[in-house]
Amino acid sequence: MTVLATAGHVDHGKSTLVSFLTGQETDRLKEEKQRGLTINLGYTYFEYKSKIFSIVDVPGHSDYFKNTVNGFSNVDGVLFCVDTTQGWSQQSEEHFLSLQNLGINNLLFFLTKTDKQESVFNVNDLESRMSNFKNLRYGVIEFSSVNSDKLIIKKRIFDFFNKVEDINNPPSMWVDRVFTIDGIGKVVTGTASKNMKLDNIFVGNQESSLDIREIQTTGKKIISSSSSSSRLAISIKKNNAYEIKKGSLLTNKKMDSTSFIFIKNETEEKNLFMKGTLRLFIGTHNQIIKKYTTININKNVIGIIHLSESLCTPNYQKVLLHNLSKNTFNGGSVIFSTNNTFLISKIIKNFKKQKNVDSETFFTMMPEYFKKDEIDYKKFGDFYISDEKLNAVEENLKSNIEIVNKFGLKKYIFENFFIDEKSIDDLSKHFLSLKINQDQVSNNLVTNIDTDILNKINTLLGKDLNVEIIELKNYDSEAVKSLFMNGYLFRVSEKLIISKDQRRDLIKIIELLPREFSVKEFKDLSKLSRKYTIPFLEFLDKQFITKKINNEGLRRRID
Repeated sequence: MTVLATAGHVDHGKSTLVSFLTGQETDRLKEEKQRGLTINLGYTYFEYKSKIFSIVDVPGHSDYFKNTVNGFSNVDGVLFCVDTTQGWSQQSEEHFLSLQNLGINNLLFFLTKTDKQESVFNVNDLESRMSNFKNLRYGVIEFSSVNSDKLIIKKRIFDFFNKVEDINNPPSMWVDRVFTIDGIGKVVTGTASKNMKLDNIFVGNQESSLDIREIQTTGKKIISSSSSSSRLAISIKKNNAYEIKKGSLLTNKKMDSTSFIFIKNETEEKNLFMKGTLRLFIGTHNQIIKKYTTININKNVIGIIHLSESLCTPNYQKVLLHNLSKNTFNGGSVIFSTNNTFLISKIIKNFKKQKNVDSETFFTMMPEYFKKDEIDYKKFGDFYISDEKLNAVEENLKSNIEIVNKFGLKKYIFENFFIDEKSIDDLSKHFLSLKINQDQVSNNLVTNIDTDILNKINTLLGKDLNVEIIELKNYDSEAVKSLFMNGYLFRVSEKLIISKDQRRDLIKIIELLPREFSVKEFKDLSKLSRKYTIPFLEFLDKQFITKKINNEGLRRRID
């Protein structure tokens, strides 16, 4: 199977092309039919020479950009529509830049509405625009839904995508739909990467694999354990307790959910992070970035991103960064992730002001990406340490054996070397021959999340949204700061705070309201008093969950 997405400005003929190829309408919502535009992703397929081409039809309107990017997850290529009567338009540019930054370079352009007389854009215009993009693999088809021959168009699609190189993504399927079917139960859909195995599937950081009833593609049950880049529908047995939602990651092993990710800049844009509000797109998940900084490692720009919501992020996963303030796009790939604020603070404190950092200095044990070919390494888990560094660590431990035995091996290693906690277990075993007090080997690592304080605050806040105002000055300031930094607490106003669970409840209420809603509608559904209604709505505006659109307080949900 070859999975293709559409792309292009609103009303440039994407859904018309899909209907022409498949005989099916992908716009199924009442609002889509009334307005004549695609809002949600649409799915269909066609066959040619026994090969299946699955199509994800994306919205072209800027209001539904998040849905558009969801449709690009793990696709093999794109059918890119440009209306010859309108030319290269705003969403043409945004969709194209997004695809480039996500590493999707197999583009078959369709110059649509060629039967019209008022053409302002032709093949030469397109080729001139594409001439500056070195890695782009593209073709051009002039298309009219009135005059074009269906078999010829299908043949040209077949010929083009048979020749392009495969896109290598980590084993993954990012969920784009979740629904329930009577008699079957919960069904999730998404596009699986080519190297995704189907006999052992995990969701996020769950300990055991999913209990799957059946897997289908194009309405047929899958027997093989390999996906071969497919549109999949997975039905899950009722006794499966895992919460799966749009944006969830399915993969072939349990993964840690982390709050910090390191992203390597892979675009020509020198400044990976320009000032402004940034939205991160990864698979079918997106979120506003809480905080970010950059460090130059081996002359590469590396962005350290603090996520608003922790998530599982496979290494080498392509990401898109959308600067909402400037409407610019940058891309990169995940090279490392961690959940440890202590390590991050150490790294930023030591290396932020340096113009360039050698990877051997930056990490004692490093991800594969940072390795240098000319240096010998030993592997511990998924991480590497040079022989020279390993010997240096050993000599350091021997020289400080009394301190090591007092505080514990793991704690000492973590506080004195730039090593993520995931690697310390494996590394510690290497030093068991040293005269280390074995009772101290497993001492707890440093953490800056005070669970006692967190539990006390959550108890005082309660479980409903009519929260009590509590005095945070009664608690250790650094511990409280860490709770905010790690997304356990959120400040609504100067005196009003809420928990992570209460924020989630607020979002659930917003999702139940119409896309545009009044203050009264929110107040009635939430059953909140006026005391909380306005501050909560202003908080949601700041979180980019809602947007105020007039002076009367009317809001629009940001999907």
